[in-house]
Amino acid sequence: MAQWTITYLEQRNRQLETEKELDELWRIRGDRGLNRRRPGDPLPGDRETWYIHEITRLERLLEKANHDKELLRNMRTHYWARLHVCKARMKILQRKLSEARKRKKRTNPLHILAEASLTHHGTH
Repeated sequence: MAQWTITYLEQRNRQLETEKELDELWRIRGDRGLNRRRPGDPLPGDRETWYIHEITRLERLLEKANHDKELLRNMRTHYWARLHVCKARMKILQRKLSEARKRKKRTNPLHILAEASLTHHGTH
């Protein structure tokens, strides 16, 4: 039994060493893949410069978006006020129209007499 245990432990030790070597190979291969430069890839210094340019570009876009948002807010307020002014004008005009219709419906008796006399005299 002791010999079997020793053999098992030796095999397990070799297996672990093999796994460790394989892990190292995969790590080296992965690092090589990460560190490999493709044509057109920026160098680490260039990358930093590119990040700075990208950040400034994004800041400009953010400022423009904030400015546009402020303009839209002002436009909304302006047109909201114009809408209410126009609604008030419409109410005033509708009131004037209804008053004019009421006045037209009420016929003045003098007006009727004047029209009748004018038609009698042949002038119209």
